[in-house]
Amino acid sequence: MDSFVSSVVPQTIYLDGMDNSNLAHCVSICYWYENDNRNSDSFFAPAETLECAFYKTMEEIPILAGHIETDSTSRMYVKIDKDNLNMPIYTDVCCDMDYSTMVKNGFNVYKLPMDLRKDFGVPAPPGLIGGQIKLARIRIIRFRNNSGVLVYASIAHGIVDGHGYTQIMNRWAEISRWMLQSQDAKASPFPVRQFLYDRSIHNDYCLDKTDALEPGVIDALTTRNALTKWLMWLSPSSRLRVFKAISVGIAHTCSFFYISAKTMEDLRARVQKYAPSGVRLSINDVLTAYLIIVVGQAKEKANTGWWKKSAAFLAIRKLSGNRIGKPKELISTTATSARSRLNHPDCEKYVGNLYFGKSKTYSQDEFKQELTDKALSDLALKVHQVISSVNEQVIGQFGFLQNKEPDGFMWSLVGYAWERNKLVMTNQSRFDHYGVDFGAGIPKIVRHAPHAFTDTVYVMPVHPETGGYLIEFKIAPKIEANIIRDSRWMKLVDRYDNYM
Repeated sequence: MDSFVSSVVPQTIYLDGMDNSNLAHCVSICYWYENDNRNSDSFFAPAETLECAFYKTMEEIPILAGHIETDSTSRMYVKIDKDNLNMPIYTDVCCDMDYSTMVKNGFNVYKLPMDLRKDFGVPAPPGLIGGQIKLARIRIIRFRNNSGVLVYASIAHGIVDGHGYTQIMNRWAEISRWMLQSQDAKASPFPVRQFLYDRSIHNDYCLDKTDALEPGVIDALTTRNALTKWLMWLSPSSRLRVFKAISVGIAHTCSFFYISAKTMEDLRARVQKYAPSGVRLSINDVLTAYLIIVVGQAKEKANTGWWKKSAAFLAIRKLSGNRIGKPKELISTTATSARSRLNHPDCEKYVGNLYFGKSKTYSQDEFKQELTDKALSDLALKVHQVISSVNEQVIGQFGFLQNKEPDGFMWSLVGYAWERNKLVMTNQSRFDHYGVDFGAGIPKIVRHAPHAFTDTVYVMPVHPETGGYLIEFKIAPKIEANIIRDSRWMKLVDRYDNYM
């Protein structure tokens, strides 16, 4: 840690509008490592080595030790002050429970002892300590008899996106491996990497136009009313408490469905037969369409109408011009990568938020139809067209308008928090989560920690030896119950786990 502190250069980094809109979230993932050789005393990196490697990583990404502050215009920034660092919460503890017990419990973190599981459900940023937003929380849990290890890392989504998070975790693991090997006289030199975390990259692609944006997007980025003004008046930590209070009142469950690669490819091939000539539907197109139908129908059957009758919701709906909570529709938002669409040489090095949330409203007629290959192909084609419409022009204009005023992000954030007829999907199956090897081999399983924000679906990779996809639902219990009663969906999946 001392080496990190001495390396810090004081700086101020203004956050982008996408960062600001994500400050009520975190990227929190659990990496589970099993000791296949119980006789080995050196299964995992020692606590000192692991912590030292983490702070060595921090030297390259010091923004994780900054303070969130606002200037006189209410623009948020991260201040990195060498004499007043906001250090991550880092703990490395032993657990009097065997790793095999967690395997039997389906890796349910709520089966851990109470003192070890209390942080897993916190919506990031990863905690308010003394009124200060912590930007990172690390917890290492070493199970009894050297049987296994859980590495849990929660980083504020306002600082990193999924790509950046995975880059940081792999870098931490890479340095850990290097430190374990550095005692060898033939050890390789320290691996050099470069990461970008200041937000200047956004200035290179923002466009002062709006002709490529849909009216609803423009409206979301330009609406200002008494609620947005009040939220902007609050300090960042007080604002977080407001959104945390909203999320805590929403019951949700965490469900995990496994789909084999062969099953998805067979489905894609069947659906492709009905696609227009020259159009190749991807697995992501087909899976997204499938989820729109399954979740849309499950939501309608759940009939969670109490929320729509609450005074708070009715007030928000009135402020939105009755756009939020329209009956008989489902708003599907897909997180699409901006890195692959921007012609910028530094995109891959950048760890901050660089994606575009593309939304499309689907009518009841679209998601209530029979789940035939033809119907699925028609809907997957619409999904394909929606995602394909996201280009450099759209991303640049959105970025400009979102950052034109300090509160450009606020109304869309309010809508996201309060809209119940939504489904947010993010496909992280391409991220190298299974490359996070601290020196003891790759993880046996990787999952998001319990998340306090509902109506979200993550598509995650599975262990390379298995192949396929892990579909994670963070959704209301009634909706989940309808999903597992859907025979079409349950025939598609190979396995199902759940924890509350």
